[in-house]
Amino acid sequence: MFSKPIEYWAVLAGMVIYVATRDAEREPLVKRLAKTAASAFLTVGLSPSVAPYVRGSEVLAAVAIMSVGLIVLDVLTAMVRDRDFLKGMIRKKLGGGK
Repeated sequence: MFSKPIEYWAVLAGMVIYVATRDAEREPLVKRLAKTAASAFLTVGLSPSVAPYVRGSEVLAAVAIMSVGLIVLDVLTAMVRDRDFLKGMIRKKLGGGK
């Protein structure tokens, strides 16, 4: 795991810093740290699996996972927080009315 090239760790560190400082004025520190840790762990864990799809480069895989993963985490968090949206989705799936 730690035998990855220095470029990989530099990209991971840069993305972690970006994620940790993003929305600093709007989100509490604990939430930002949780999102940062989740993104970093997903990146380290998934980059070997994603690398074949991005020209075999774990560095490109790390960038793709951190950027796309953060967007997915943000969208899922927003969807879960929007109770009206969830109620509508459930009603639509179950065939219920208003």
